[in-house]
Amino acid sequence: MPKSMTGYGSGLSTTNGRVIRVECRSVNHRYLDVSVRLPSALSAFEPLVRARSQQVLDRGRVEIKVTDETGGSHNSRIVFDQSLAESYLSALRKLEALTGQPCSDLTTLLASREGVFSKEDSEEEDLELEKQIVEALDAGLLELNRSREEEGAHLSADLLVKCSELRTSVCEIAKRAPEVPLHYREKLLLRAEELFEENRPEWYNDQRLFAETALFADRASVDEEIIRLEAHLEALEQGLRSDAAVGRQLDFLIQEILREVNTIGSKANDLSITQAVVTMKTLLEKIREQVQNLE
Repeated sequence: MPKSMTGYGSGLSTTNGRVIRVECRSVNHRYLDVSVRLPSALSAFEPLVRARSQQVLDRGRVEIKVTDETGGSHNSRIVFDQSLAESYLSALRKLEALTGQPCSDLTTLLASREGVFSKEDSEEEDLELEKQIVEALDAGLLELNRSREEEGAHLSADLLVKCSELRTSVCEIAKRAPEVPLHYREKLLLRAEELFEENRPEWYNDQRLFAETALFADRASVDEEIIRLEAHLEALEQGLRSDAAVGRQLDFLIQEILREVNTIGSKANDLSITQAVVTMKTLLEKIREQVQNLE
C-alpha cells in the first residue's frame, strides 16, 4: 500500500552520558521539503541529517528536530582567543580616553564578548557525536515511515471502497446507455404523432425517424468513455495496492477519470445517467482529497 505523507517518529541515542533525540514530523506537500532544526553547537551536522533524510523519503513537508538533552559535550576544550581579547581591550581603552570614564569590571566585559571564548570538540568526540545523531535519526525516520505506512494503509483501504462504488456507477451507465436512443425514439414518435396526428406524410415509413434516432445514438454514445473509465479505474486500484510512491500518478489518473465522467455528463440526455455522473463526481472529489495525502 502507498504511504501517507502525514506521520511522526522519534529516535533516541545515549552514549557516555550524552543523550541525542531526533523528532520527525511530516505533512502533505507536492514535493519533498525537508526542514532541519539543530542547536548551534550541532549546526555542522545539518547536511548529514538532510542528505540521510532524503534517502528514505520521497514526498512531504518534513520537519526534523535534533536536540542534545545533556546540554552539550562533556569532553570539549575551551579555547581563549587572546588576540581578539587584546583588540577588544584596546578599543575599550580608547573609549575610556574619549569619554573620560573608566570601564568597570573589564574582565567580565571581555569574557562576554563573542569569540573570546569558544568550545572546541576533539575529533574523536565529533565522530562519536555523528554516530549518535545518525543512530537517533535512523530510528526517528524508521518510526516516521512506519506511522506513514499505517496511515497509508487506512487511506488506501477506504479509497479502494470508493473505487468499487465508482465501478458500480460505471456499470449502471453502461447498462442504461443502450436504452437511451430507444427512449429518444419513442419520445420523438410520440411528439410527431401529437403534432401531426394521423396526417404525417413526412414521417411515412419512418425513414426520417430512423435517421434522427441514428444521429442521436451516435452523438450520445459513451462506449469509448466507458472503456477508458474501466482502464483508468483498474490503474487506480493497482496503484492503491502498490508499495511505490504513486501519489502523483494517482492524482493524474483522477483528472483523467473526471474528464471522462464530464464527457459522459455532456453527452447524456437521460436522468439516470446524469444522476450516476453526479454520484461519480462527488466520489472523485472525496478521492482527490484523500489522494493528496499519499506519498
